[in-house]
Amino acid sequence: MKIAFITHENDWSINLVPELMKFRHEVVVNNCTEDCDVMFAIERTMSEYTMALHQRYPNVPLVVNNWDWYDYVPKDRGTYPLFIELLKEAKEVWSGDMDTAKTTEKDIGVKSEFSHYIFILPWEWEEPFKDYGYVMYGGRRDPNKRFDWFIRACEELDIPYKAYHPEDNERQDYVNTLKNCSFYVTAAKETGVSIPDAEAYYCHKPVLSPDNPGCREMWGDDTNYFKTNDYEDFKSKIKWLWGNYKTKEVEDKTQKCYQRVLDNFIPEKFAKKVNDRLEKIL
Repeated sequence: MKIAFITHENDWSINLVPELMKFRHEVVVNNCTEDCDVMFAIERTMSEYTMALHQRYPNVPLVVNNWDWYDYVPKDRGTYPLFIELLKEAKEVWSGDMDTAKTTEKDIGVKSEFSHYIFILPWEWEEPFKDYGYVMYGGRRDPNKRFDWFIRACEELDIPYKAYHPEDNERQDYVNTLKNCSFYVTAAKETGVSIPDAEAYYCHKPVLSPDNPGCREMWGDDTNYFKTNDYEDFKSKIKWLWGNYKTKEVEDKTQKCYQRVLDNFIPEKFAKKVNDRLEKIL
């Protein structure tokens, strides 16, 4: 199979290319020819480039990755209008979780037939993990992430914390901070299964997650949840986890989620899911 693989060259997804090649596929990155069997579009911000290729090679089946579809994002701005057109043109749309799939279908009538999860980069975790006694939170600066909740709660509780912003910090800073934290916090209003949650569990770090369908789909009852729109519950769960993250109860949950990461997120497992699905639909 010849796959046109469309993504940013420095994006996480580029690590899927060598894994797909192990299945004897030919993979062309950020290009397409008439003899390609599929165009696999990973990244929404590449919509303009992907659409130009699709219009040039309309007979090449298009598969679009759809993992960032939240109610709080205005869909008439930025890259979304063209991305919506791509979703409508696609032979198949793949969503990161079924909550995202249902929301997309509700908004624009496009169904996702295949739920899959984004993988992590295990080569960055070669050194041992440590616990330096602080709580970590990382993510983009946008209203959905609610950094104000995280900082406010930690300061009110007098708990040491570190915040990582991709806009302000290098990736290696994030990796080092995560490897040395006590546990990881996600305070987002809306999220499916976020990459940082999976990365934290890969580092054997407990995670505090919002209790929503996307997280429940991936972690079941094995992560630590707070009520999504309840600040006082969020604060109380940080306090509880700070006092209990070394207990067997939490460690057992963390180990189960670590296993889920191994089963779903590492590149070779993800590549097999992609390979199996492409063989089924093409």
